[in-house]
Amino acid sequence: MQPANNNLYTVLITGANRGLGLAMTGEFLASGHTVKTIIRRESKSLLELKKAYPARLMLYKGDVTDEESLIAVMNAISAEKDSIDILINNAAVHLDPERLAIEKVDFSVYGQTFTVNSIAPLIVIKHALPLVRKGHKKLIVNISSEAGSIGDAWRTSEYAYCMSKAALNMASRILQNDLQSEGIKVIALHPGWFSSDMGGTTAPITPEDAAKKVVAFILKSFNLTGPVYYDFDGKVMQW
Repeated sequence: MQPANNNLYTVLITGANRGLGLAMTGEFLASGHTVKTIIRRESKSLLELKKAYPARLMLYKGDVTDEESLIAVMNAISAEKDSIDILINNAAVHLDPERLAIEKVDFSVYGQTFTVNSIAPLIVIKHALPLVRKGHKKLIVNISSEAGSIGDAWRTSEYAYCMSKAALNMASRILQNDLQSEGIKVIALHPGWFSSDMGGTTAPITPEDAAKKVVAFILKSFNLTGPVYYDFDGKVMQW
């Protein structure tokens, strides 16, 4: 996984219109990298970044849960560039924010939670993989959470979110088993607790603070046979 173009990469990020995805987009752009984003809708902040970096930020409308939508996006990306160096699956939902006890859980949100958080990253990878194979860094990053760690589980609720992230961790491990022979590294990354729609307003850091650490870690070199599940400081997490 040797860098090219003086360590400048082309990065594809899902869910980049707000929160961590938006902050990572800004951080990569400020460092000179090119960013392609898959979004369902534009945000004012993302459009401001587009205005500031018109040549290095590309916005593609798509739904990470819809294969036909993603095929169209990948075809559009391929028409402009035949490779992606770093793929970041960031899009996610947390649909049980009230942290209800098991007796009050609304199971109607569970299917959507798993579809977006666990299955959609695999759909994105399925259709982006030909581009990643031609990239220089050949890195796939699935934004996970400490909530997906069974070994460190401490919560007494948030079943859907925690279970979906644990499933994403398993998917990341299987993907690494499958792709490491091609020189592709897969990591599941806990980005820290930061203020957002998911993280709430009492979190100790902002999305921008988290993005600085996350991007710095992503840009490091990784051992293909090394760990898969990390936190934003590079600490190996328990499955």
